[in-house]
Amino acid sequence: MDFMNFDYSVLIRLVVAVIFGGLIGLERGGSRHEAGLRTHIVLCIGSATVMIVSEALSMKYGSDVMRMGAQVISGVGFLGAGSIIVHGSRVKGITTAAGLWTTACIGLAIGSGLYVVASVVVVLMLLAMWGLRPITSMIRSRAVEYIVKIDIADRAALKEIFHKLIAYDVRIQSVVLEEHGGGVTAILEIIPHKSSGTDNLAYELMALEGVSEVTLV
Repeated sequence: MDFMNFDYSVLIRLVVAVIFGGLIGLERGGSRHEAGLRTHIVLCIGSATVMIVSEALSMKYGSDVMRMGAQVISGVGFLGAGSIIVHGSRVKGITTAAGLWTTACIGLAIGSGLYVVASVVVVLMLLAMWGLRPITSMIRSRAVEYIVKIDIADRAALKEIFHKLIAYDVRIQSVVLEEHGGGVTAILEIIPHKSSGTDNLAYELMALEGVSEVTLV
């Protein structure tokens, strides 16, 4: 390597990638997501490195500068899919997956030397994730979900359980049945009506024939 003629400005791009990736990672890590600070930093550095290398190869051999960058954009999709978790009717990790993909795009922009574009995207991302969080929380609070675990002797008891939930004006989101030697455990995701609440629901479910234990989370 010719250290005298080396373009040290590319090192600035890598430093900026660490800072910008870290800002996004702090938000995700603070929300206790698996893909947090280190993941976003490494992803942003890697994407920036790809663009730096692509730019160097393009100047040296005349290759397509976006060919390697396009592979980053498509490849990050698999990383994002790994952060999405499906639990019953709920899906978690979509925002994290989208953040990983956009962080990769930010890294590509930094690697290309487009600092203004990268800066604006980071600001908009943080505004969307931090600024809109109270609105998201308010929307979620209007539909509070509970998980009810009910141990029953057999499936025949489910009919009375459903009748009781309907009487409480409870909306059933999902039902999972787990059979074991001692009977069946029904795991239900429910959204109770605000006027009815869930204060006495567990006690009334326990009083049903065939029900041995009720846990309301």
